[in-house]
Amino acid sequence: MINYLIELFVIHSLLMVGYLVFLRQESDYNKLRIYLLGATLLSIVVPLLHFPAVVAFLTPRQGTPSGEVVTYLLNPAMINAKSTAGYDFSFIIWLYALISFWFLSQVVRGVTYLLRLRNVSTRELVNGIYVRRAANVRGSFTFFNWIFMDKNISMDQEEFTPMLNHESAHAKLGHSYDILFFQLFRACFWWLPSAWWIQNEIKKIHEYQADAYALKSYSMDQYSSILISSILKSNGLSLASSFHDGLILKRLKAMKRKVTQLKPWKVGALTALCAILAIAFACNEQLDGEIKKMGEQSNAISFDQLPPGMQTDLGQMKDQLAFIKLEVREGDQLSDIEGLQDIDEELIHTMNIDKANNAIYIALMKDGANFDYVAEKSKMEGEVFTMVESQPRYPGGMTSFYNYLGQEMTYPAEARAKGIEGRVYVQFIVEPDGTISEITTLKGIGGGCDAEAERVMRNSTGWIPGMQRGKNVRVRMVLPVTFKLNKDELANDGNSKGIIVINEVENDNDRMKISANLQEGVWIGTVYDPKGKPLAGVNIVEKNTTSGTVSDRDGTFKLKLINPASEVILSSVGYESVKLSGN
Repeated sequence: MINYLIELFVIHSLLMVGYLVFLRQESDYNKLRIYLLGATLLSIVVPLLHFPAVVAFLTPRQGTPSGEVVTYLLNPAMINAKSTAGYDFSFIIWLYALISFWFLSQVVRGVTYLLRLRNVSTRELVNGIYVRRAANVRGSFTFFNWIFMDKNISMDQEEFTPMLNHESAHAKLGHSYDILFFQLFRACFWWLPSAWWIQNEIKKIHEYQADAYALKSYSMDQYSSILISSILKSNGLSLASSFHDGLILKRLKAMKRKVTQLKPWKVGALTALCAILAIAFACNEQLDGEIKKMGEQSNAISFDQLPPGMQTDLGQMKDQLAFIKLEVREGDQLSDIEGLQDIDEELIHTMNIDKANNAIYIALMKDGANFDYVAEKSKMEGEVFTMVESQPRYPGGMTSFYNYLGQEMTYPAEARAKGIEGRVYVQFIVEPDGTISEITTLKGIGGGCDAEAERVMRNSTGWIPGMQRGKNVRVRMVLPVTFKLNKDELANDGNSKGIIVINEVENDNDRMKISANLQEGVWIGTVYDPKGKPLAGVNIVEKNTTSGTVSDRDGTFKLKLINPASEVILSSVGYESVKLSGN
């Protein structure tokens, strides 16, 4: 919200400065009116937009050997968050809303008054134009298509016909729509100086346009004389346009000026200004829609993020493997899992199913050309990968990284006060020199949580860069952080310090059931869960070797041993590991 208001302030202020510099002395009032309306709409809409990185090619990044960018989704552990004493912004928000509501009520009050005035007025047809007469109307004014006139103004008076033409122009040109729009704009953004200024400016332009319309039927001297001699005064209605709206000297001066076309260089300069502001505030050169999707769905993980049992089994050969985590929906078969079909089966070393977290962990062999093929296949576009030979590492490993997060990250007071919970995805780049750059929130929840996650990442240093084909590369990583409030604390005292969840691992330590036989150095069998249902995706590895397999959909497996005397380890996340021995 704060960012939106800041961007709106900058855009609207700069566009109004452009108006003052290039347009205010021009006499093509129709174009001036269009510019003021368009500039205000642009300042409202642009901060809400997120265009693709249309100018990214103009800003090449430095220090990147190959330009490759890789994305990894981090899965840290759960940490307790420190509570922070901060200012409660809820009062400011309520005050802002209260002031806006007051201004909006004034707009509603004005419209209501005009509706009542319409109901008590009498309508008469004059020169093909309907006019509403009311006793409590002084002079004349227009609201949408309703032209109000004082009952005491006679059709025989010299001022009547030019006055009617003037008010008719306000109605035909739809000036009331402009006024109502700017009234609502000021009510919502009452703190914006240009919101007050533009309302006076548009009413002045309306009067100039209406005068020009009336002058089609009168000479300059005659119309000027009528305007000056008029002793009628305005009703003071901010929502109405009136022949007696003041600005007489400015209107007389404007009537004497000839309408001239805008110079092309001025149109070009203002167009360029609008384009620059749109690009600067709506274009995100670092992220596009595909990168956001990739960041939230990235499946490459580090060894530290594997389940404990899998780390134990693969610890000796972790440098020869790359690791993937795939999300599984309830009831999915292996053939239904998105991303599994795209993996080269010959590269799969181990597959592990985590029932508790609905995920599958896969270890892939890095065997030169085949792995390069996988890396190329994982590209989203250009040189963006989801898999590399060696991903970035935090000094001391991911455990140290999570410890750092636990020490540094706090639950913002604003989020706690407003009861804000949810997941924040923070994306960052690990550069070839190990520095962190391009920290941004892919998906946030507000309340200071996005900024807090970005702040902690900005302070992390000394990363070991990722490598692909023997070269340091730029690696894009995504950190998901879940902010949760303690419901018990909220129920007891209405306040909660909250916790920050970066990952929750729940293990079911039930034991798998195995039915297997060793025949001539080959293990053949079936794996069942504790309830007797076939268990697919169980890792079956010959101890102290890289030889292994995975149980099929029906739980069956077949593994030929390199050493007939070796033990076989069966492991799956959520279950205790089981050893098979032919001795």
